Amino acid sequence: MKSTAWILCLFLVIGVAVYGNSLSNPFHYDDAVTVVGNKNIRTLSNIPRFFTDPRTATATWLPSEAGHYRPLVVLSYAVNYAAGGLDPVGYHLVNLAFHAGSAFLIFLIVQSMLTPAIAIPGRGSGRKEEVAGIGALWASLAAGLIFLVHPFNSEAVNYITARSSLMSGFFYLLGFYCWVRFRKAGAARFYAVSLLAFAGGMLSKEVAITLPVVLWMYDLCFVHPLRTTESVFRKLLNWRGFIPYLPFILIVAVPYLIIRGSSFGKVVPHFTRDLWTQLFTELPVLVAHWKFFLWPGGLSLMHDAEIYRTVTWTVMLSGLLLLIYTGMSLYLAFLKELRWRIISFFMLWFIIVLLPTTIIPLNIIFQENRGYLTVVCFAVIAGLFMELLHRKAGWKITACAILILMLSYSAATVSRNRVWGDDLVLWKDTVEKAPATSDAYAGLAGVYKERRDFFLSLETAKKGISVDPDNASLWLHLGQIYEVFGDLDQAVLNYKKAVEADPIQAYIWKDLAMVYIKKGDMERAESSLMEALKLRSDDPSFYYHLARVIAEMGRLGEAVDLLEEALSLQPGYIVARVELGMIFEKTGRTSEAIMQYQEAVRLGSARLRHQTLLPEEDKENTGQNPVDKSIEYARRRIKELTSQ
Repeated sequence: MKSTAWILCLFLVIGVAVYGNSLSNPFHYDDAVTVVGNKNIRTLSNIPRFFTDPRTATATWLPSEAGHYRPLVVLSYAVNYAAGGLDPVGYHLVNLAFHAGSAFLIFLIVQSMLTPAIAIPGRGSGRKEEVAGIGALWASLAAGLIFLVHPFNSEAVNYITARSSLMSGFFYLLGFYCWVRFRKAGAARFYAVSLLAFAGGMLSKEVAITLPVVLWMYDLCFVHPLRTTESVFRKLLNWRGFIPYLPFILIVAVPYLIIRGSSFGKVVPHFTRDLWTQLFTELPVLVAHWKFFLWPGGLSLMHDAEIYRTVTWTVMLSGLLLLIYTGMSLYLAFLKELRWRIISFFMLWFIIVLLPTTIIPLNIIFQENRGYLTVVCFAVIAGLFMELLHRKAGWKITACAILILMLSYSAATVSRNRVWGDDLVLWKDTVEKAPATSDAYAGLAGVYKERRDFFLSLETAKKGISVDPDNASLWLHLGQIYEVFGDLDQAVLNYKKAVEADPIQAYIWKDLAMVYIKKGDMERAESSLMEALKLRSDDPSFYYHLARVIAEMGRLGEAVDLLEEALSLQPGYIVARVELGMIFEKTGRTSEAIMQYQEAVRLGSARLRHQTLLPEEDKENTGQNPVDKSIEYARRRIKELTSQ
């Protein structure tokens, strides 16, 4: 027990040493909507809502799309925010803790799988038992450490939004480890923890749904080892053998799918590719995983992945390699030696854990953090070969081999951490490695725009559009840049292109409306904001801006209704209160105007007293925050109106 605790400390120390230069790395990419802009995580009182309301997961939830239901991940963000606000160090520490925990679980899993459940009795068995224990230690330690430092996992650890992969991976491994212990010891507590871990995995990321298949495969390979094809069919036809897995399906998986279906109106997103196109496309991606396991050069936030609609040489070669791979794993499954059967099991593990992303056509075809659990396969196989090396060459050569591998992978991981340390470096690296991916250009153009390097942003966005003219984000960038330049006609043209490319993105309609307001075209501004409201009726800023437009057109009664709707959604919306007070003044409702101004001032004082941003903080496209100006106006009008 003490030695296990020391090994856990070793994993934590090495994890901090390898990822220490990543702890202050900033938020990136989707972190803007899952963490930085997600106002739902700013109070722990929202925790019950995380489990009942999928809109709490991001700042820009679209009800028209089936999104993510990951309440445990959102809860972890809320705890991070309560502890340290938006300081990224705390978020990175939590990510690293889950990763180190997963690596330690791999150590425990391999050790448990290699250690006999019952000591072999009889004279002379002690020596044999001791050698087996040392071998298990070498294999399990090597497997866990390789997983810990492998650079393929650097995206999952560095990218805060990828915490879903880390958490689901941790619970997945915990569930599997407890199942192994349950089958060896027969203790009900291990079964219960395995079931709870599966629930935790499902509430962290959907890919955990494959765990019951892995548990069944473990039983097939180790509890009742396969000897002939006849034994396989006998096992498959024995319905009583499936009873232990039923709680995993009936208590966790089915309720999860029901909750997801009721929340989003569908269980999975709309398929963008047919089954054969998806299969042809994913075959080279599966092979690419192994390429990065063996030689992790070319790691990137995004990867160029071609969509194959027919059989090509690339598809055929990838399919052949995977066929050989599968055949080899099935052959090893029938061997008597335990180590070869473990290798067979984890070779099939690779295929099973990737089944959800292989079958379901996702917009981003290949993303490294999705393959977090696949690295387990490589790490375990590498660990077992290190144990074989130990038996053949002794501990000194084995220790040197592990050390060289660890140092090589650690150096590559430290280097990737540096790339994640700066937005501009990260997106330049992504464009360089994925020049055929338009989202990479959108990310780089966004960074240039944030740094007010508008000409480089404009140039980058145009390059991206030449790669993919249907990328709405790139047209949106162009519209925003031309708006900054004051070329409102060109801005309108680009916003319209963005709307054509993605007509269900409400915020593009809002940006288009804001330009129409600047042009003085209130009718088109009203029409654009109405489209935005059709898509997002829960956003108070849409009601606020529409009220301003309608008030400008002289329809003050409708404007009051819209502002009151905005305030019912967000009572702390200061600029909406001040706008409502101004309309009350115009309609002769002076006392009500004063009440709105006073409430705006009170909210402003609370904002300063607690040193927090109130939820509306609407910066529009100019980068100017109108809240302070509104509060000052409210104070002035209170004095003027009360002195009359």
